[in-house]
Order: sequence, then C-alpha cells, then structure tokens
Amino acid sequence: MHVRAPIQSGSLRRNVLIGGGAAALLASLYALAPRGAASSERKAGVRIAVPVVPHAGLIHLASARGLFKDRGLDVTLLPQGYGKAAVAELVRGNADLAVAADVPVVVEILKGAPLSIVASVANASNELAVLGRIDRGIRTPADLGGRRVGVTLGTSGEYFLWAFLVRYRIAPQSVQLVDLPPSGLIDALSHDQVDAITAWQPVRHEAELAFGDRVVSLRAPDAYAQTYVLVGRQDYVQSHREALGRVLRALLDADAFVDADPQAARQLLAGLLKLRPETFDPAWQDVTLEVEQQQAQLVTLEDVATWAMARRYAPSQPVPNFVSHLELDTMLAVSPDRVTVVR
Repeated sequence: MHVRAPIQSGSLRRNVLIGGGAAALLASLYALAPRGAASSERKAGVRIAVPVVPHAGLIHLASARGLFKDRGLDVTLLPQGYGKAAVAELVRGNADLAVAADVPVVVEILKGAPLSIVASVANASNELAVLGRIDRGIRTPADLGGRRVGVTLGTSGEYFLWAFLVRYRIAPQSVQLVDLPPSGLIDALSHDQVDAITAWQPVRHEAELAFGDRVVSLRAPDAYAQTYVLVGRQDYVQSHREALGRVLRALLDADAFVDADPQAARQLLAGLLKLRPETFDPAWQDVTLEVEQQQAQLVTLEDVATWAMARRYAPSQPVPNFVSHLELDTMLAVSPDRVTVVR
C-alpha cells in the first residue's frame, strides 16, 4: 500500500481493485441490502449509473457499507458494464448521476450534453495496456503497424491506444481498430479476430492469465493520466446541491475507510464481486481511489476534446472552457482542501 503525505483532512493515497463480476450480480446484491430505518422515507433518492470496474470502487464501498444511508440518502445503483454505458444512461435520463472515465464525458459535452463533473473518484496512469499475440508476430510496439487491435471505441481504452501509438511514433491510421465491448476482448483475441487488444483492469490481467507467455503486455507509462469522475446533468446538479453534498460526504467516508483499513476494504470488495485472488491481487496497485477536484485534470480534458474532434466523435468547435463543466461549489463546501482548481 503506497501512501502520500497527509493533506489537511488526513486522507492518504490508496490503490484498490474491484471489477469482474456481472452487472446483474451486483444489481441483485444491492437489491438485497437491508433498507434503512423507519425514517428512510425522508431520505433523498439518488440513482447512480455505476460501471463494474476498479475505478468505481468508492461508490460500491459506500453502498455496501451503508454509508449513503448514514448520510440520509436512498441511493439506487444501476450497474453497467463500463463507463461509456453509464454516461449513456445519464444522458437518456435514466440516472441522476453517473461514474465514468473522462473520455465519454468529454465526448458527450462536445455533442452538447449539459454535464457537470461533481468530483473525480479515481485515477490511474499506468493501468491500461496493449496485449499482443506473440504468435501473430507482436513483440514490440513497432509490430502493431498494420495489425487489427480490439478496443472499445469512444472510451479511455481507445484514447490510451492513440496516446500509446503516438508515444512510440507509430502512425495511428496504420492500425485497424476493431470495436468490441470489454467483455468480448479476450474472446476475440483467442479466436484470431484481432491480433491485439487494449484493455483496462481487470480484463487486462484476465487476458494475461488466460494467454500466459503467448501474449506480450505493452505499456506506455504516463502516456495518459486517466481520471474517473462522478458526473450529472447541470440542471440536476444545480437543483440538488444538498443531496450532492451528502453523496460526496458518503464517498469521503468510503475514502476514509480504505485509508484506515485497506485490507478490510480489499476483502469486502473481493467478496462482493466474487473475484479470485489471482485476478484481484496483481491489480491492487493500479487504481488510486481519491475524492477530489484537481487542476491537473483540466489539461487532460482539453487534450481528450482535441482528440475526440479529430476522431469525429463530435463536431469541430473551439475547445470548451472545462472549468464551466466542473461543479466546484459542492466540493468546496464539503471538503475545500480537496479542490485545487483555479477559478
């Protein structure tokens, strides 16, 4: 467990893995959670579309430990396969909040969705990897030219792949992208539908276990500082700041729980998501769970916006001022030491 120097609130940096497991299993587990006391009818109702990935760990922990209810909330989690699907639920009006990597959030903002980022809840800079089949002649990044690479388009996986190729001076257009859901990546690699895949945890490690020495894991440290965020529609955010404050306090409670007893948090998440130790343990260090609003994220949001327009995921336009898409007031009211954004 790596820690950083304590900030004013005394929180520490930590890395936690959850993931795997089916969205349906999670839905059933949360449905079986005990209801609140007789005063539960007074609790604020919030629907959160949440992906079944390591980066959403604080949301899952807060729900499993009853921390949302302790803060006067009646939260319904809507499990999704990955962040892009969670954002889609939010945009369709089926959720009040969603958790996702920054890429699908930026794409929707560029397309005109009035979204506000309430907080970042996780980050990772060396988690994603390109996994290539050695028997297909892939041993180094240079071997990817002209190859078919499975990736989930419009996600952090695709943005990482682009950053990876640029880092190693490989023309992105020389690689054939094959759009696949995260759940289909390993199968496609196994059945020769692609020569390589781009994957995040826990899919990445599951592929490494499945293929062993038949696959090479290619990484580009710090090519992409991935941020996972809690996001809502601007009209909802502006009219529900009290409930949002309670959500953030519950997530800070989960944050503190992981700091105080990381092994208990690790065991809870592994048990909840039915993860095998060999899948769970190696990725423990890959994702940092942290509730914050940091200035550094603005640079990534702008870079992703430029990339998304070049990929024609959104109409060409001036890069937005993403400060206007950050809901800073709630975090400043709840925990101002977690905010470094210059206003």
